[in-house]
Amino acid sequence: MRLIFASITLFALSACSIQDNRSDYEYPAASDVSGAKWPDLAITAELESAGQSVSDEATENQTDADRLAARAVALRARAARLRQQVGN
Repeated sequence: MRLIFASITLFALSACSIQDNRSDYEYPAASDVSGAKWPDLAITAELESAGQSVSDEATENQTDADRLAARAVALRARAARLRQQVGN
């Protein structure tokens, strides 16, 4: 039963083609996907630079957050010392 179902599924999928969905597009007769003739997409370079910008900004924000956390720890320690001095 499994063999029949698998065979029917493979047969049905082999009849499918992406070309059926895009009837208005002229597909090349023989296109080689691994060839070097494919151009770099402009959007890829833009996304790469945007990603680098976000990464740089995240690093800067993390540095600022670490600095702020250290300042908060120092202020809490100072407040605790001041409370001890007032209590004595």
